Amino acid sequence: MAKLKIKSRKFISSKHSKKNIVFLPYKASMWDSLETIWRAAFEDKEYCNTYVVPIPYADLTPEGKAAKWHCEIDLFPKDVPVLDYRKVNLKKLKPDAIFIHNPYDNYNLVTSVDSNYYSANLKSLTKLLIYVPYYATSGVMSEGQRYMPSYTNSDYIIIQSDAMRPFFDSSIPAEKLLSLGSPKFDRVIQMCKNPPEIPDNWKNKMEGRRVYFYNTSLSGMLRDTERFLQKMKYVFETFEKNPQACLLWRPHPLTNATLNSMRREAQEAYNQLKNYFIEHDLGIYDDTPDVDKSIALSDVYVGDTATSITSLFGVAGKPMFFLNNYINSLPQKDDWKSFALVNFNMGSKDWIILYGDKLYNAQNGDYKYHYYCDLSEYALGGYYADALEIEGRVYICPINTNDILILKDHKIENRIQLKDIPNGIKLASFYGAVQVKKYLFLLPNKYPYLVRYDTENNELRYIDVPENFFSQLSDFSARWGQSWAIWNDQLMIISPNNREILSINIETLGRQQISIPSRLPAKGGFLSIVPDGNTFWLLPLFGKSIIRLNMAEGTVDEYNNFPSNFQCHMMPQGFSCDDRPFSSAVCSENEVFLAPFWGNMFVRLDKKTGQMREWKTPFSVPLKCKSSYFIFSRISTFRYLSDKKEIFFFYDPERQWYILNLETNAFKELELQFDLEELNQHQSFGFDKLSEYLPYGCPENVYHTLKDLLEDKLPGQSFSKEAQLKSYEKLNACMEGDSGEKIYRFVKQKLEKKGVIFNYG
Repeated sequence: MAKLKIKSRKFISSKHSKKNIVFLPYKASMWDSLETIWRAAFEDKEYCNTYVVPIPYADLTPEGKAAKWHCEIDLFPKDVPVLDYRKVNLKKLKPDAIFIHNPYDNYNLVTSVDSNYYSANLKSLTKLLIYVPYYATSGVMSEGQRYMPSYTNSDYIIIQSDAMRPFFDSSIPAEKLLSLGSPKFDRVIQMCKNPPEIPDNWKNKMEGRRVYFYNTSLSGMLRDTERFLQKMKYVFETFEKNPQACLLWRPHPLTNATLNSMRREAQEAYNQLKNYFIEHDLGIYDDTPDVDKSIALSDVYVGDTATSITSLFGVAGKPMFFLNNYINSLPQKDDWKSFALVNFNMGSKDWIILYGDKLYNAQNGDYKYHYYCDLSEYALGGYYADALEIEGRVYICPINTNDILILKDHKIENRIQLKDIPNGIKLASFYGAVQVKKYLFLLPNKYPYLVRYDTENNELRYIDVPENFFSQLSDFSARWGQSWAIWNDQLMIISPNNREILSINIETLGRQQISIPSRLPAKGGFLSIVPDGNTFWLLPLFGKSIIRLNMAEGTVDEYNNFPSNFQCHMMPQGFSCDDRPFSSAVCSENEVFLAPFWGNMFVRLDKKTGQMREWKTPFSVPLKCKSSYFIFSRISTFRYLSDKKEIFFFYDPERQWYILNLETNAFKELELQFDLEELNQHQSFGFDKLSEYLPYGCPENVYHTLKDLLEDKLPGQSFSKEAQLKSYEKLNACMEGDSGEKIYRFVKQKLEKKGVIFNYG
């Protein structure tokens, strides 16, 4: 953008004793993140002058260049006295405090404010620079918000509650984070108590109907754009068939800019859906700048979970139905398998953990499972992944939490609490668990230690691991550890990031790092380690190079003669990639059989010749979803059970187990049997506490459909406003809606503090 020639104006001058407080919003739709602070300051006319200056921002091209400049000064509420940025000289004004809601500076891929308003420039002009997040959250802050340039330059960062502290980078001083609530919450709470007038062009569509606020988010669109568009079509069709319901569709205000910058190939399809919605008058197309008014006029939320809109509905006490963007049809007969087994993990024949952390037991080892107990208080579950039985006790091992459960008589007998970690976040703490003799080893993902638990004396040992050995965020995708093996009383664990194995003595916990050489350039480490006597087969995280490591001889062989038509496709999106070709392998005397993770075929490798050719499985394994409910992120995996006398194969697209004989190519389907009435009873929970990071609501799945929501036929618990508001108390420090007043009072107190010398630069 051309350099701004900013001129001063007479209204800038003020009495020396009065403070100047400036608000620099850029998008009118995000003004609610600052409004109640401004209003508190504006009403304190004896103390300060307030200035609301909407600043210019640009849509960016994929190359990061400014495509089009905007200034939304005309879109702000009529009662807010906004000023033209071209006529405000901040340097001459010398603001005592500046409030911003854009943390990105030049690190945004979609939009950018003018560089004059980057945080470093603003900090040189003011005593106090305060960043107020433009978003609110129902419990999880995205990894991308962990650290921003403005955090360093800001004197204070407003957070909605203490629950948000762990999500910020540890380099940010704790005293800089002010747990004073969110002005976004203030406004929606106040507006729902006193709803605004219904716009004239909305009245006929709303009259006598329940209004469903349909929110389409950027994260949902970017995660899988094709299925996101299919979901939009399904939602529109479902509401067309239910005319008693009013659909208010509010797309994210940056949808078009994001499509143009990051998903240009999908823009035409999106516009066709948008035009169909408007031309066929399917409901209300809401592109107004004030989301809080739309929330106050709506009855129910339907949409993505990863959006600040859900938190606004949460504190407003209105029901929320969370859509699954992969579902685009009503469920059929066997679709229950897709959700009951979505977090499915078979640690043994007798115990399995199903969707929602429901533990099931087959007492006679006959694969006839019955409900045993709930492992967590939250309906979505996902906190635990392995159920391992040792000496008559059942140990439940964590993945998204930091404790081990010990079960007895259909209940939790004991809870082994692990050491707290600095940031306190429990998401993705562990990948899984390994049982070796009397020990349980917990393989870390983001937890900083490998943990050994002695089941005989209840002793916990914490083993330091090399930095970034187990997991890290690289190229915007997570790498995580998966596989282990036992060799000569050593626990052998592969690294997904480096070409290394961590060898740990099971008893002494002595460690050794083993580096694996390669003739090919290595982008990452390994996904799986497969034992074969004194030999290990190492399967790559990236690329086409299978490693054979002979521990006894200390030799390394490399195999990369893949079938010519072998390809990888990232699931469930289906993008072509070079990642995760194989999930696992099993070995016969002469061959290695490789099961695809994202590869497009099964492969058999001849140990003597090194030849790799496609393996035609004896059963049908179409590499596609059985229905929109059977979404999968991994195609298949091998497992050894029963002391390796049988080979188990799990085919994820159909949630189907097989027992194989590699020598004869014989197989049989392993039918896991459930009492469907019992299963439905525990899965059809309705509105409930969902997780620590999604406090309350009802998820769309095979048991809870959008059609049933519109027809008021959802099974399970009915919505409770009281329960929802209570669940949000820990996520909002100001449930009464007075965050703006508290933030203003804090800033006023800081400005009145005597003896402080501020440097304007």
